[in-house]
Amino acid sequence: MPGLLAFHAHPDDESLAMGGTLCRYSDAGEQVVVVTATRGEVGEIHNREDPDSIRDTLGDVRVRELKDACGILGVESVVLGYRDSGMMGMPDNRNPNCFWRADFMEATGRLVREIRRYRPEVMTAYDPYGGYGHPDHINVHRIGTAAFFGAADHGRFPADEFGDPWEITRLFWSTWPRERSRRARQIMAEMGHIDAEEAAREPEHGTRDQDITTFIDVAEWFDRKWEAVLAHDTQIAHDSWFRTMPEELRRRAFSTETFIRVFSRTAADPATPDLFAGLR
Repeated sequence: MPGLLAFHAHPDDESLAMGGTLCRYSDAGEQVVVVTATRGEVGEIHNREDPDSIRDTLGDVRVRELKDACGILGVESVVLGYRDSGMMGMPDNRNPNCFWRADFMEATGRLVREIRRYRPEVMTAYDPYGGYGHPDHINVHRIGTAAFFGAADHGRFPADEFGDPWEITRLFWSTWPRERSRRARQIMAEMGHIDAEEAAREPEHGTRDQDITTFIDVAEWFDRKWEAVLAHDTQIAHDSWFRTMPEELRRRAFSTETFIRVFSRTAADPATPDLFAGLR
């Protein structure tokens, strides 16, 4: 059954970036699948009295959190199994098993198999900067965009090895609006986490709003989105600004999810806030 395949880097990215959108289409009866590149082994560990006790099994913990979150969102979950790459220049980024070091064609082929297995009409990956420059996020952009086209290419990815070719109709890049980054800094300043000078500085992260094509209002699904975010308990400290901000500010900041429509094989009004516009 065609539907939506969302490609993400780590457990928790699916809920933070587009949890409301995933709920929306799941509730509408679409097949919705989240494919996550890594197991998130290098993430921070919060809300544990002895974080070191789960450091060696953090990947298992985060995959369980991912399954819990996807259950809340009502979507299926697949993990490609690469190791978390950590940040640029750090030792984890040199690990040969990490996603950043993966062979480009091998990783693309691994995702092509999942695309051909689920045969979605719509796919999402990340913008070229991966939102904030994390190497795994950048690779989701590279591998995800290549696999979108590769899924239909039986020359590069023959059917006997990767499954029958499948042509996806539409590709979106999930992105973080620059204006939301500005608002986040303002909220942090109001809560006393940063000073006014830092709050006023132009953010490095996020896409200019004029370059975003699709703004989806997910207020109706916000409660489930936030429940899914909190299912990733090791990743969000109980006393963090993100978790303790006033409810009204939280809803205002995270009730819209944004995408760049990159490619579509069918015509649709680019201003329509619907990934499936013209397909239903």
